[in-house]
Amino acid sequence: MRLGVPSLSALQAFEASARHQNFAQAAQELALTHGAVCKRVNELEGHLGVALFERVKQRLVLTPAGAEYAKRIRVHLDQIRRDTLDVVQQGRETELEIAVGVTFAAQWLIPRLDDFYASTRDVRLHIIGRDQPVFFDDSAFDATIYFSTRLWPGMPGTALITDDTLLLVAAPRLLAGRPLLSNDEIAALSWICVRDLPRAWDDWLATQDAAQLKPQRSAQRYDMFIMAINAAVAGLGVALLPRVLIERELASGALVQAHAHTLANPQTIYFSYPAQRRDWAPLQQFDIWLRRAVDDYRAARSGLSRSTCS
Repeated sequence: MRLGVPSLSALQAFEASARHQNFAQAAQELALTHGAVCKRVNELEGHLGVALFERVKQRLVLTPAGAEYAKRIRVHLDQIRRDTLDVVQQGRETELEIAVGVTFAAQWLIPRLDDFYASTRDVRLHIIGRDQPVFFDDSAFDATIYFSTRLWPGMPGTALITDDTLLLVAAPRLLAGRPLLSNDEIAALSWICVRDLPRAWDDWLATQDAAQLKPQRSAQRYDMFIMAINAAVAGLGVALLPRVLIERELASGALVQAHAHTLANPQTIYFSYPAQRRDWAPLQQFDIWLRRAVDDYRAARSGLSRSTCS
């Protein structure tokens, strides 16, 4: 290895060992022998003059310097892999790996992708459902779309939708022909709750001076919005749900707004990607299309609001 430039094979051996914290598993991934991986990692440590691992009772533990180095090397190795794929796939389709909240992907993004593919012939999306923070130094995702009250730490990004509202909705049969439900009628029904909006019902009640209103039945609790949407459509109760996730159900009549009082959604929809991929053409194409799709959604929503009030 030249001074200051470790060999790629040594860096690959180190990164795989750091990720697995096990030489044998790293060797299996790289199709090398256990001894070959150990030798390359030892050579790298000797080249750097820094201990990257501690061997603790036959366990492999990263030192603080090793953990930081692994995080940085992982980003660069991933970029090398992608640059290589770009060269190999010139004239072919490029794949973008996008981590997206499961419900937003199913309810909003995927129904619009025919427009993306019609306008972008050489890019294909790999949509991966993720409802928890995605950190790019530990994954190969090209970008992520997610609900949150703020940008996740260490991830550059932009806000896509900041003005969403929570609507109280129900299946039409629960209204039994009434235009809206009263507070007392709502209290008589089961309340559908979602993990990511733990204060939604309390805030909805407080902002209409009905904080003393109590449900007469046990609440239903769901981990994902898509579960809560399906529960509401099935008539299991009333739900406070983000409007952006239930446009199709409102348009089809599967759900109706059951009370006039609405609440600002405390969460924003963000789009983030690694800073080093900011100028990557396929990602720029998706970014441009996504912003246009959001603009079209806003225009359609505004038109629907005007026609409802007229």
